[in-house]
Amino acid sequence: MNTKPKKLSSVDIARLSGVSQATVSRVLSGSDGVKAATKEKVMQVVKAHGYRPNAFAQAMRTNQSAAVGVAVSRVTNPIVPEILEALTRSFTAKGRRVVVWNTDENGQDGLISAIRSGLVDGLVFTAANQQSEAAKAAHEADMPLVSINRSFDELDCDQVVSTNHQGAFDLADYLVKCGRKKVAFVNGPKDRTTLADREQGFREGLRAAGITPDPDLFFSRPFKDNAFRQLGMDIFGADNPPDAIACGNDLIAIQIMNGLKAAGCRVPEDIWVVGFDGIEMAGWDIISLTTVQQPIELMANNAATFLLDRIEGKRTETETIQYRTELKVRETTGFTPAP
Repeated sequence: MNTKPKKLSSVDIARLSGVSQATVSRVLSGSDGVKAATKEKVMQVVKAHGYRPNAFAQAMRTNQSAAVGVAVSRVTNPIVPEILEALTRSFTAKGRRVVVWNTDENGQDGLISAIRSGLVDGLVFTAANQQSEAAKAAHEADMPLVSINRSFDELDCDQVVSTNHQGAFDLADYLVKCGRKKVAFVNGPKDRTTLADREQGFREGLRAAGITPDPDLFFSRPFKDNAFRQLGMDIFGADNPPDAIACGNDLIAIQIMNGLKAAGCRVPEDIWVVGFDGIEMAGWDIISLTTVQQPIELMANNAATFLLDRIEGKRTETETIQYRTELKVRETTGFTPAP
């Protein structure tokens, strides 16, 4: 008769290692105060027997779940799964499980309930406007909180963002210096802090380059009902269309291009199109979108470090860090280098 091998406990690991169970617990939890030789001896036994600590038991002992939460929304925007993937890689490498909430599907109620029940030890937020109530609940519960790619002006929390304002400013400067005379800007809803920062930076960049922003060339649409594709068709169908269209993010730019091409517009021969984010698909040959690149991997690594340091009590002061963006010139601007 086949029988399954006995599952080892931490007591067994302690016996095989020749140390106390308390020492095994300190090694597995990453606590300080264990000699390197002792730690190595315990880990050799752990690896040799494929031992995995019981997560629930660990949580009961340490009053920590070993899990962190990531709240996302608008997962149809490719930048969101790219951020999530980078965060997951970083947290997993640091020994943490990741629990994901899509606040588009379930709203904030489930997330707020998880916060109040202590299901996770800390949270990363990716969208300030949709998740602001949950962020406030985390703040009130004194739960470690980090925002990535979004700003929470009303909350005192760690924030990891890119230079959205400066990146858009530089984008406007690039277009004007490359000879674009009539430049439009297409954005999503104005309640998104990231998009608002980019639009403001673009306006200031135009002014600095000697062009007064034309209110009739600034557009805002919701992220639904093919609104940007239709706008692209409308822009090209109007009398005297612009010679360049800058967009609040890459997804908007791709949808605008779909509308332009459906209306018979040639990109870049008739109109240049540029985006912002640097999503992976923007670099595909069939799209080849000129864009402002965010260093997502670096941002995710820093956000993970911020959160875990706060969970472990290594940091008390909040900090905002900005990563510089980089212009990626591609086919939608004719591969025209920055002057």
